[in-house]
Amino acid sequence: MLALLAEAAASPENGKWLAHDKNEIIWGTLAFFVVVALLMWKAAPAIRKAMTGRTERIQAELDAATLQRTEAEGERDRIKAALADSDAEASRIVADAHETAAKLKENIAERTVSEIALLRERASADIDATRRQSLADLTGDVSRLSLGAAEQLVEHNLGDDAQQSLIESYIARVGVSN
Repeated sequence: MLALLAEAAASPENGKWLAHDKNEIIWGTLAFFVVVALLMWKAAPAIRKAMTGRTERIQAELDAATLQRTEAEGERDRIKAALADSDAEASRIVADAHETAAKLKENIAERTVSEIALLRERASADIDATRRQSLADLTGDVSRLSLGAAEQLVEHNLGDDAQQSLIESYIARVGVSN
């Protein structure tokens, strides 16, 4: 390293920005342009192709992302519409349920009133039938008791011929009343 420093100190400087040797500048510049020309000739088409491919790939990804975004927004709008429809449907169902409940309440009230009236009619008819039956039973019992008492009285006071005529007239009266 000391040798290089000594050599650099011994050689004259050519300037602040230029190398020490002018041939080196010429040959270096010529080599630079040859390398640049080779790169332009061989590497430029490959670089352009790579850059075009990258641009196309990025554009395809952007197009796919745009398409996905559009689809997602459409799905979002469809879901919002479905939610709005479901709210309206729920309101309609609740209104229908209230209406049905009111109709059912009216029907039950009407049916209850008609059943009460029917039960009152049946009860009234049963009471009348029971009253008639009780009256008939009472009349029959009184008739039997009266007949028994009359028989005993007639047996002690009447003869067989008079008793026979009374029985026949009684039978005739009972037959006419039925």
